[in-house]
Amino acid sequence: MDRRTRWRLFLLIGVLAPAAMGAVGLLLARLATGQFPDLLRLPSGQAVLAGLVAGGTSLGLIGLLSRWGPLEDALRKTATRAGEEALRSAGYPMMLVLVTTSALGEELLFRGGLQPLVGLLPAAFLFGFSHGGWMRDNWAYAAVAAASGAIFGGAYALTGDLWAPAIGHSIHNILSTLLLGRHIEVEWRGPVPVIRLVPDEPPDATGEEVAPMSFTSPYPSRPTARALGLITGHLPPGPQNDICDVPGVRVGHATRVEGEGPLVPGRGPVRTGVTAILPHGGNLFKQKVPAGLFVLNGFGKATGLAQVAELGTIETPILLTNTLSAFRAADALVSYMLEQNPEIGVTTGTVNPVVGECNDSFLNDVQGRHVTAEMVRAALDGASGGPVAQGAVGAGTGMVCFGFKGGIGSSSRRVDRYVLGALVLANFGRRPDLLIHGVPVGRRLLDYPEKAAPVSETAPAPQPEQESAPQQPAADSGSEFTPDEPPPGSVMIVLATDAPLDARQLTRLAKRGALGLARVGGSAMNGSGDFVLAFSTANRVPHQANYPVRAETLLRDDSAIMNDLFRAAVETVEEAVINALFTASTVTGRDGHVAHALPVEQVLLWLKRNDQ
Repeated sequence: MDRRTRWRLFLLIGVLAPAAMGAVGLLLARLATGQFPDLLRLPSGQAVLAGLVAGGTSLGLIGLLSRWGPLEDALRKTATRAGEEALRSAGYPMMLVLVTTSALGEELLFRGGLQPLVGLLPAAFLFGFSHGGWMRDNWAYAAVAAASGAIFGGAYALTGDLWAPAIGHSIHNILSTLLLGRHIEVEWRGPVPVIRLVPDEPPDATGEEVAPMSFTSPYPSRPTARALGLITGHLPPGPQNDICDVPGVRVGHATRVEGEGPLVPGRGPVRTGVTAILPHGGNLFKQKVPAGLFVLNGFGKATGLAQVAELGTIETPILLTNTLSAFRAADALVSYMLEQNPEIGVTTGTVNPVVGECNDSFLNDVQGRHVTAEMVRAALDGASGGPVAQGAVGAGTGMVCFGFKGGIGSSSRRVDRYVLGALVLANFGRRPDLLIHGVPVGRRLLDYPEKAAPVSETAPAPQPEQESAPQQPAADSGSEFTPDEPPPGSVMIVLATDAPLDARQLTRLAKRGALGLARVGGSAMNGSGDFVLAFSTANRVPHQANYPVRAETLLRDDSAIMNDLFRAAVETVEEAVINALFTASTVTGRDGHVAHALPVEQVLLWLKRNDQ
């Protein structure tokens, strides 16, 4: 959150809202009692003591209630998450001021004004209801707020001094803020207690050692282009330079490699996998994310994209896999969502699984549909915040890009205070078309590895006449590719950002992502399914709401940040494709087909010479 937004938040929540509540409370108090509550004098010792007791009792009661399973889960999903997000945005100093001023305003309204008018318990109920009680998912937060309101109301009834609930409420809010994401541990060192604030474990941590994923890739990942000194574009990358630099985004893979030799359709050899992208760590069906879609060339069998284009939201994790396994992956994804949301198809609507695919049949027995529900679950459960494994892993295991081994690639860019990340499943292009930073690498490697270029800084680069495109196949060949060469393939691109964009803006962003393919030589061939899916983790869309209007903050289309996000989409896709080529190792698949790793050392020498 920038300084201007932070001060606007302070003015609204820390000044205007408490002032408005206080004014209403004063008027109600005058109406009910004939006088205004007196907060202009210093609090008495009795009021301070009552306030301390009320604040401690409120925190203790909520601590006990939150240990009850259903209430604990509901509070974690609503109040705790909302508080942590607000704290990340505002910071501790601003947050402490906001919770203190809001406590004073609320006490003037609910205890000073409403309690004398309607009574202690009705005022406490209204206090709880004001904390989101009209939202079904917020019932736990409203219930504990009502319990706290009853305690503060009791302090006021016993002392007759509004300072007592005001002090108790302020102490409650301040300590709750300091305890967000932490818990208290007490260790006795002799007669002296040592009290520490200890960070909580992540929500998905179990305290037990997690067994390693059983569907790991046997192919080692090579260094990314940037790790080898090859810098793409001008915008700065995120800390990991992958899609998980976008806060909350997680990626998981499951890889299956079995058998060697001739193809036996339905049995093997197997060179395939599945990759899962989770936009956030919560329940995606209940908290959807805005999304946009661009179809560069629609030769594909992806599922769920029509509804994304129509409604502009994503409500499941995104899966990537091979073409004929897409439907089994979608079925497994539906099962996963039903476990989390048993009301789907019963008391609410159905779910839209989003699964993208590419054809890995050059290396894999695609007819066998070897991606299982267990693999999908392993990818989902094993998803992490990075660094993202790249190359011949997950869905990228059997993919071929520009005639070399391709697969998973990722990259990110920082734009102002936001991050944009890309993940590609690179399985497209012909070798003569491959460009890296404008250098026709593919034409120089037409006969690789049979005629490998010498790796030497003094070796002459191929001359332009040697870089001419190969002869085209005969017009009556009857096919776009021969059995011994990879098919034109496809590419799936997923863009993620934490910038506040709506579906229309995300669609515009997705279109720019396709430009990154052109930078590496992509041309959206007839048989290539080229899809770009973009989502934002800001402005989540609740599945159900009791109000017809939704307000949200969006970037202006004409802002400089928007233009930089467009540039970031191009740069991240370009670098992600290059990373897929740089990180993938050589893979031998069915019928002895070999997808050779790009000779990175030679390519880097050519690029270095081109820059001189």
